[in-house]
Amino acid sequence: MTRAGALPPLAVAMAFIAAIALMAAALTIADPLFAPLVPGGLRRGVLAAQPVLLPGFALAGLGLAVALASTLARGLPTWERAFLVAVFAAAQMNGLRFGPLDAFDVAVFGMLLVWIARRALDSDRAIELPPLVFAAALLVLLQVPNLVHQSPVRWAVGLFGMVRSLIVAFLVVNACSSRERLRFAESALLVLAVASGTIAMLQFVLAYLGIFAFTLIDPPESALKPTPIGLVMRASALCITAQHMSGFLVFATPVAAWRLSERWRLRDAAALAAILGGILVSWNYGAMLAAMGLLGAFLFLRWPSRAMHLAALAATLVVLVWYTGLWRLLWGLSFGDQGVAKGVDQRMTLFRLGLEKMWRDPLVGTGLQGFAEFSGNFWHRPVHNAIGQAATELGAAGALVLVGTLFLMLTQAALVAVESRGEARAVATRATLMTLALMLLMQSEPMLDHANTWLVLGFVQATVLVLGRDGARRGVPRRRYIPGDTGAG
Repeated sequence: MTRAGALPPLAVAMAFIAAIALMAAALTIADPLFAPLVPGGLRRGVLAAQPVLLPGFALAGLGLAVALASTLARGLPTWERAFLVAVFAAAQMNGLRFGPLDAFDVAVFGMLLVWIARRALDSDRAIELPPLVFAAALLVLLQVPNLVHQSPVRWAVGLFGMVRSLIVAFLVVNACSSRERLRFAESALLVLAVASGTIAMLQFVLAYLGIFAFTLIDPPESALKPTPIGLVMRASALCITAQHMSGFLVFATPVAAWRLSERWRLRDAAALAAILGGILVSWNYGAMLAAMGLLGAFLFLRWPSRAMHLAALAATLVVLVWYTGLWRLLWGLSFGDQGVAKGVDQRMTLFRLGLEKMWRDPLVGTGLQGFAEFSGNFWHRPVHNAIGQAATELGAAGALVLVGTLFLMLTQAALVAVESRGEARAVATRATLMTLALMLLMQSEPMLDHANTWLVLGFVQATVLVLGRDGARRGVPRRRYIPGDTGAG
């Protein structure tokens, strides 16, 4: 028996082994610096054991992580909370790979196995199969016929990514099955976004000052990007790309902004600053524009009674920026930069190739991840627009399914926000803002089978189900939206 909150003996043992392995590995790696200070016999022993020290350290670290995860899981009262923490954390740690899989794959399929085991013991528990799950399943089915013309390996990799998206959507919807779990999901999203943004800012500052450069972007050279302050290493925290990290932070922005608007505390201001700072140092201009658009929409949806004032202020700022020439300066510091222009030109070229593919055969796509082999695509990348990606890889049907899914999620979340009051209206409004952010990001990124896409869509679908079901249970009538009504009460 161990005290509540105490580490189990396995965790203590693994921590001790990991500490010894870490010291030995550090001594080996830093040999030129510490060699004069180490006795010759010890030094020779460490060097002789070098082939097994680093693998031993890796295994010990993995064992420690498993032990700590089991301890954390015991502290979480339900599978739902453990799942939300695991997938949100893994979504920001997908730069850590386990062979062909990354941390997100391991978390999703591991928690799926736990869910199946729980279902076997509790077969009376209801299972949610909302429209989002059927839409994801339809995208999976659209990939199946592409086996007749696509490389089997690439076809299997693409199918795996879409099946994973289906599983993520299904599990998120079933994990967020109550208002309390929706609140926990938002809190987990916010905490992990703040942590990721803080790591990203620290990572950028250390690299910019030449102290220590660390990135999980592969290859590391691709992390360098021309910016208004020179050629810098873009931050990605523990993600494999800056887009993974910055997109996750954009989705957490409405949660952080809403909490700040409710309490106006320094802690909440610091959380929002950490998220926006992380987006900035990622140097992902699509995420920057999405964050700015999201904050603009947030002001109108947070204070609808001030819509006329906000619109007048926005119009005044546009006029000032235009006639003072400030827009030229802003353009020169952003999209006027040669490196940014190169990225925009690449995206436009990929989109033109996508239009050519659709013109040749609008009904049949190249298969998921198959556009990399399309003639003229020297970058071997998908169209950097999610709808264009769906159209070129899954045909017109894939594009229609994706557009219909986004439209359905946006309109349903907005309708629930209009018809709800109090905290329910706030949650539905934040879900609406997340959907808008996703649609903005999709204009510049291939996010069809992206982890962040289906995490957000699953949360939005769960919000619609939970709040709609609660409203119907209470017999809340459909009401007409009245400008100036904040919904408080």
